[in-house]
Formats: sequence, C-alpha cells, structure tokens
Amino acid sequence: MPRDYFDRDAWTGRLKGYERPTPTMTLRAPLRRARSSGAGAFLGLGSDGNQYWFKVPGNPQGDRVLVNEVIVEEVGRLIGAPVCRRALALVPPSSSRWTDFPVRPSEHPLVAHASLHVPGAVDDDALAYTRRDDNARRQASLLALWDLCVGDDEQWLYDASNSSSIWSYDHGLWFTTGEGDWDTSVLERLADLDGAFRNPPAGLSKEALLQVADRLESLTPDSYVRAMSAVPLEWGASDHDLESMAWFLYYRAPAVAARTRRIAA
Repeated sequence: MPRDYFDRDAWTGRLKGYERPTPTMTLRAPLRRARSSGAGAFLGLGSDGNQYWFKVPGNPQGDRVLVNEVIVEEVGRLIGAPVCRRALALVPPSSSRWTDFPVRPSEHPLVAHASLHVPGAVDDDALAYTRRDDNARRQASLLALWDLCVGDDEQWLYDASNSSSIWSYDHGLWFTTGEGDWDTSVLERLADLDGAFRNPPAGLSKEALLQVADRLESLTPDSYVRAMSAVPLEWGASDHDLESMAWFLYYRAPAVAARTRRIAA
C-alpha cells in the first residue's frame, strides 16, 4: 500500500470525474413499517418485483445513515463480506402520503436506500451458528468489515431457509459509534481506533481470516474512491467528506489486516 496515500491531502480531488448513480427502480407500494427502526425503515415492493427495506432522506436519524449504508455495503463487497444486496430507489410523491411514511409528504420524488428483504430471515444482535452453512468463512469477513468501518449497533440476519446463513444489514450507525454524523474531523480522530470485534466466536475459518487480511492490503486507493462514488448526490455528502472517508478506510486497512491475522493465530 503506497504510504503517500496515508496523508489525507493526497485524496483531495480524487472523486472528481467519477459518475454518480441514479435510481435503478421505483417504489411501487409501501407495505409496513419496521417494528423498531430509528430511521423509520419500511418494507416495500420495488418495480423489479422484489421486496426491500427502504430508508428515505429526511428520516429521524439523518441522511448520513443512508450514506453509511452505501459505503459499508460497497466496502463489504470489496472484501467479500456477506452484505445484503442494495439498490437506489425512486419514491414517488404518492407513496410519501402513506399514513406510516416516516417523513412529511413530499411534492417531489425522493431517492431512497433499499436493502433487499430476505424472506424468513431471523434477526439477532449476536454472532451465532458459526458452524452452519459457510458461516465460519462469512463471519470471518464480517469481523474485518466491522473493524475497518468501526461497526456499531450489531444486527445480523440468519436465513432460516438456508442453514442460518448469515448476512449483515442496517449499517446506518457505523463509523462514529454514535448517530451516524461523521465529518473529516471525526474520521481523523477515529483513524487509529482499534475497532476489533470483541469476543469473536469460536470456529471461525483461519483460511478465510487470512484471505480477507490479504484483500485488505491489496485494495488500491481507486477501489475506495469508486466505492465512495456509489453515494448519490441527492444525499448531500460533499466530495471532500467522501474523499476523507476513502482516506480513512485506506489508512485503517493495514492495522485491521494485522488484527485479523491475530484472530487467525
């Protein structure tokens, strides 16, 4: 990993020129609110025929939680972690008049974050079922993702129809150990934080831990910048803040890789 990029100033302007995403589907119908969600997440039917959990801008936890969702999921895919599939969705004004809609009705379409619903999944705040399915490998990569992105608010899905295979979801409060409002100064303060998952479960795959450590050390600056470019402009995250996040993740990666190898040992 080139040490030049350990300096935050080396990332200034790197996001310029990257194409930013637009919604790939539309919310057809909201179905029900989540039982407990500080962001007012709700289940809805997408125009692609799938059901998703939607979070909309203006939600009670703020738009930063939407940014966090995208970043953690993009980085999760880079290191091979099992994160739920996501999409950007257009929410028409008519849907915002639903009686359980989490924000005030809007006269304009909203760009929402949508996380694919896993039918029959059981949610839990504990890492479990390590010896079922491929969870020994899946959880190994999740521990690295947790440490890299300063995980908070443990939430895991276990697919009951598939040997309790684990998925990570709801990453809105990651990065700050708080309510999701990070900026460059917060990231600089947390850059050297040991975010290792406390009390990792027994039975993790040593091979998978070593592989994810290798992946962390192989990721290039462009890999992180491309991940940041997946955040839509509509949520108000500035290029400066997203470039700071790319720096933050790149800077943390070597220490996270070392801690991951220690778990394997």
